[in-house]
Amino acid sequence: MDMKNRLERFVRDNREAFDDYEPSADLWKKIEAKNIHAQPEGKLVSLRNWIGSRPKFALGMVAGFAVFLMVGYWAYNYAKPASQNLEIMVLSPTYAKELTQFASLVEAKREELKSIEKEDPELYHQFDTELTVLNQNYQNLKQELPKNPNQEELLKAMIQNLSIQIELLNQQLEIIQKIKEAKNEKKNTMV
Repeated sequence: MDMKNRLERFVRDNREAFDDYEPSADLWKKIEAKNIHAQPEGKLVSLRNWIGSRPKFALGMVAGFAVFLMVGYWAYNYAKPASQNLEIMVLSPTYAKELTQFASLVEAKREELKSIEKEDPELYHQFDTELTVLNQNYQNLKQELPKNPNQEELLKAMIQNLSIQIELLNQQLEIIQKIKEAKNEKKNTMV
């Protein structure tokens, strides 16, 4: 505290001396001249030149940004189903987390499955029909949940339904992969 008081007293006592002093008019010119001469060959280093001379650093920055975007996307998609399961969250937070994870996985795999819709609409429709039946059963279980006295068993059935949907989607995506591989092999043998 004593040091602070002494500094305040010094500034207060010498305030006029501080107010009277004005820097010279050519001060900025001198500062600019020193900065320009400090650079090699009179060049100013720009951020682009600095990063360009460090390719590993630039690559690391791009990779870090990509990871940041992926984590943000995953967090957004993970949180989205959680907000749809608020009534389940009230009943059982443990089951709600599990349902949220399964539901987001099902949604991600369904999006992946949609990639064949344009290439093979008939196959997509066949796969989607099977999934729609399972999804309808899931929605029925979800609607029955608030009225059902044995909610824990119903939550387990909902998780099992989502698990079956994931297994079915994995099988469907595997079939699609095999079809693509067969087409690629056929193209390679023709060439």
